[in-house]
Amino acid sequence: MITFQNLIPGFDGPLSVIWWVLLAIKLVALADAVFRPRAVFIAADKLTKPGWVLILSVFTLSQVFQGWLSFFGLIGIVASAVYLVDARPALRAATGRGRGGWGALRRRRGPRPL
Repeated sequence: MITFQNLIPGFDGPLSVIWWVLLAIKLVALADAVFRPRAVFIAADKLTKPGWVLILSVFTLSQVFQGWLSFFGLIGIVASAVYLVDARPALRAATGRGRGGWGALRRRRGPRPL
């Protein structure tokens, strides 16, 4: 029988801390995809909003019910990483809030002194 204590681990060991960190990463990716406007996904030429929300929500729930070391849990880690590293900077660039990519900080500071 599945109980709440079986689904959600406490903070009793390093693996449970990793479980919480990975769940937080997945929830951040899911929340970001939910609150972005639908048109931004089309403008950025990425997968549609319902597609990202479906993928991220299914794999976030799979971590709760199957654990992060399961097959779907590991795929969920990859899906969340792809969203946060690839899709999110492109979506930010499409909204005009960011230029996207890791070089945006350097570009905001201006040219390097000689």
